[in-house]
This record gives sequence, structure tokens and C-alpha cells, in this order.
Amino acid sequence: MIVKFSKHGKGKASGVLDYLLKEKGSKGTLVPRTHAKVLYGDPVLTEHLINTTFHKTKYKSGYLSFSERADEISEADKKRIMQEFEAVIFCGLDSDQYDILWVQHADKDIDENHPVGRLELNFVIPCQELRSGKSFQPYYEPADQKRVNAWKNIINSEVKTIKGEPLSDPNDPERKRLVNPYSSNAPRPTPFDLKSYTKKDADKDEETIANPPSRKLLEEAIKRRLLLDWQNDIAMNRRRVLGRLEQWGLKINRGNSEKTLSVTSDKLTDKNGKPMGVRLKGGMFEKGFDGYDFEPEAKEENHSAYDHRASRNERKQLDEQLLATGIKIKEAYHQERYKSSATLEPLVSDKVVEQKLEVVKPAPAENYHASLRPRF
Repeated sequence: MIVKFSKHGKGKASGVLDYLLKEKGSKGTLVPRTHAKVLYGDPVLTEHLINTTFHKTKYKSGYLSFSERADEISEADKKRIMQEFEAVIFCGLDSDQYDILWVQHADKDIDENHPVGRLELNFVIPCQELRSGKSFQPYYEPADQKRVNAWKNIINSEVKTIKGEPLSDPNDPERKRLVNPYSSNAPRPTPFDLKSYTKKDADKDEETIANPPSRKLLEEAIKRRLLLDWQNDIAMNRRRVLGRLEQWGLKINRGNSEKTLSVTSDKLTDKNGKPMGVRLKGGMFEKGFDGYDFEPEAKEENHSAYDHRASRNERKQLDEQLLATGIKIKEAYHQERYKSSATLEPLVSDKVVEQKLEVVKPAPAENYHASLRPRF
């Protein structure tokens, strides 16, 4: 399972909600989306909160994506995952201080043998603390990434499928790829078989790189050519990858992260004439890239070391410490920011009623939590 947060969030609620819950029908009109199901929350309430807020950023959305199919994970485990995610995001807040909508998608990678697709748990969070009306930022990467990643790692190590198999671990060296097969601007990966990649194909890709017709085609051509170079023992470290990109006339952008590279071509510009950047993802574009680590024997050796019990226990202990520390810090931040709304001041009429009923106060109901939202 991986956690992804969208960069969108400043428009009307219809944009994100239509994507989650609807699709175009045969007549071009919007109809209920196949394989989409609201698991928790109220779409009408979420839409109202997003559309009525005066804050610049109106909502935060994202998804938890699984390699496993939706019917391979129990409903109880889905509930646990959603509840724990909320606890990690809304640290220190009561359930009536925030709103969240959960929508399940199960339409990815469906075929004749698999009528139910991979599981995606999509979420939408209005960026407003509900008691005070103050802006609320569910996720800020520099402050929250370590905490969320630690939680993700714990879930991947603890949750099992209905057959008792562990969830796929995106950090396992065996799953690491030289290039991310998903184009940044395309919903599906472009099929590519290196064995059938001819010299004619390579020449065509070099022409695409020299005169890119679009960002998507440029990205795919770069990846195919670099995969060929890796197979031929040319692009075996980051220095050689950078040299190859520059040899093709591409400019390497400054400020690249340790996990990705961003390049531009003078011949690919936007409507204002500004070069359009292409972000390249995958092991080949990481700062410490060593091509020999992706040879089958090396991947198997690294997987065995990663999967050893002592290594698993050490990673889990570290993740639990990071999660506990992160939650403590975020709780303190939330409580300080929203302290004026922590305890609501009762209305005058409420005070009068309380005084009249002081002698015969009913016993409090167990496990009751006030909330604007339906509970799990």
C-alpha cells in the first residue's frame, strides 16, 4: 500500500466529487461510477463544506493504493486502515472538528480473470476546522511525511489479506524499478518490452527527444532509451544518466530531489514560451543509483536481507518510534492552533437548563461521541 496526496484543492467540490463518484455514460452525461462506493462520510456535507469555505485551499484529497484487489482485503481491515489514517492525520482533534469522505474504487486492472480491480481508498478532507472555522491543513509534506510514511510501513507489515498473505511492500528491493512505468500525464503505463526494442525504435525515440511533440511522449522516449543504455551497461550510475540526458540536448533542472530528476527541452514550451519540465521517477533517477543493484542476482540478495526477521523487527521498531513522536508533535500543534475551540462555551439557555436539571442528571451514555458525520 502507498499513500498519495493530490496537489489539487482550490476549485469547487464538484471537480473531485465527480471524479470519485461519477463517469461519463454512453450519451455523454454523468452517471454513477462503476465499482465506486462511499464507505464513510456524507458527499452532500463534504460538498457543502468545501463550497462554502472562504479559505484559499478548500480541500485536500488523495488515496491509499493497494496492489491487492478490493475483495482480497476484509471490510474489517479496510475500516481499521481508514480509522488509523484519520488518527494519524487529525492528531488531537475530536471527530466533530473535521470532516472526511471515503470512497472505494475497484476498477483498476480488471480483466476476464479478475472482475474486481485493485483496491483504492480515496479520501477528501475540507480544509477547515469545523468549530472555529479556521483553515486546516491536513498534510504538509515537510512536517507530515515521516509520520505518514511510518504509519504506512506499519500497516503494510501488520495487515494481511483474507488468505493470510502480507500486503505488498513498496519498499522491498525486489519491487524496485529502474523507471516508473506510469507517465506523469497518463493514467495507464505505456506497454514496453525491451526485448522487442529495435535500433529503428531507438532512433525514433532519439528523434522524439530531439524534437518532443508533447511532455508525455518525451518522458516515455527518455525512459525507453535509458533502459536500453542500462541493458548495454552504459547508464549504470547517476553521473552517466545525467551525461546521457545532456548529450541529448536536455537541461537538468537545479533543485532535483534525491529520488527524482527534472529535465526541460528548449523545443517543448507552454503557451507563454516557457520550457515545460518533465519529472523522471524510478531507481535510475535517484541520487545513489547503482545499475548493478537492479541485476536479478543483486535484487534477490537485497530482498533476502530486507526480509530477514531481524531486519523487519528493527524497521518496525523505528517506524513505531517515528509515528509516536510525530503524533505527539502534531497533537501539540493542533491543540495550540485550535485551543479556543477545544471546549465550546454553552449558550445562556443551556446554562439555565443545566441548573434546573442539576439534581437529576442522567448517567452519561457509554462510548458516545458528538459528531457532524455518520460514524463507521
